[in-house]
Amino acid sequence: MSSAGTPKAMRNMNEMLILDRVIAGGPQSRADLSRETGLSKPTISSAVAQLIGRGLVRETGRAENAQGRKATLLEFNQKCFYTIGVDLGATRIRMALADMGGEICHYKQLVMPAENLEEPDFQAFLVLGFDELLAEAGLNWGSIQSAAFGIPGVVDPADGKVSELVSPLAGREATLKLTALTQLFPVPVVTENDVNLAALAEYTLSGPEFSGSLLYFSIGEGTGGGLILGREIYRGLGGGAGELANVRLSAGRLEDILSAGGLKQLASRLSAEHDSSANPQFAEPGVSAEQIFDEVRSGNALAESILDAYCSLLAEALGSISAVIAPERIVLGGGIGRNGDLLLHRLEAGLAQLHRKPQLSVSGNGDKDVVLGAIQIAIQAAFRNIRGQ
Repeated sequence: MSSAGTPKAMRNMNEMLILDRVIAGGPQSRADLSRETGLSKPTISSAVAQLIGRGLVRETGRAENAQGRKATLLEFNQKCFYTIGVDLGATRIRMALADMGGEICHYKQLVMPAENLEEPDFQAFLVLGFDELLAEAGLNWGSIQSAAFGIPGVVDPADGKVSELVSPLAGREATLKLTALTQLFPVPVVTENDVNLAALAEYTLSGPEFSGSLLYFSIGEGTGGGLILGREIYRGLGGGAGELANVRLSAGRLEDILSAGGLKQLASRLSAEHDSSANPQFAEPGVSAEQIFDEVRSGNALAESILDAYCSLLAEALGSISAVIAPERIVLGGGIGRNGDLLLHRLEAGLAQLHRKPQLSVSGNGDKDVVLGAIQIAIQAAFRNIRGQ
């Protein structure tokens, strides 16, 4: 027999209707809620009492414009529960504890173990990191409604299986699939590609007035893209959308050319073509992308030539991608992509001939893009969990 029409189900529907109104409309009185929902005042009072008892709603202040006795206002209690967002990177794990309004309450970074841990030890490392995060924040698992992981690989939306993990995580596909992570933690778990989450965070940062398409292009030790279409993450077949590493440019494979390793190889080659004795640092295998950008900022002519050549390749890549998906905005992220002061004006010039030129910008969230996106989908999962209780 269906429970859709039972008194308990009706009470839950009324409570969730009121909760949604309070979240969307801000502080409101019981009378306001009765007018907006069409529910009777006794029904409103009963449902509000239940929501207050569950800690989801709280009374706050009095209405300023009420005639006669001022009405008590109700608001959503953002501290009723918490969520955890995780950026599972190749070299470090970033994790954040956030309230139901998305405000980060505690942030923690873990350095990925240098040694190749056996799977049980790696799982224990993850669980310990979560336990430490909660202990430092003075909370326990009873306060957590959900956890979301940003994973640097292809995440199949159909079953949560993981493939094409970046090194050194390659080989941990079984541990990081959704069913395995769900068994490790006592709360609902959701998983998503990390760059998709970064794109979601940047899209939200754009504000409600922006509803167009957005491409987040991450450039660092590797390359990847996240695409927002129709206000939603576009995942493609098997979650493979945005895997840009294998796109072919005139000079070769995109990731080989535009990653930090590609930039270093370009620097070494151009240094050899010039008088390398004047700039020996660019010929050294150990030169980092950060050093190259620092040299550009200091006015080093060869470094500027290297970056000009690099940006020509990057503009070619963005132009080719734009010809296919025509995004309204492209946001650059990652260790290389965040250097907007040096990249953006060069790329603007390189893309000047595009018929439909996207708006270019640099990530506004620094290295927290993935964590912030993870918090967003964790909160969505948390509300689904609350509505099902």
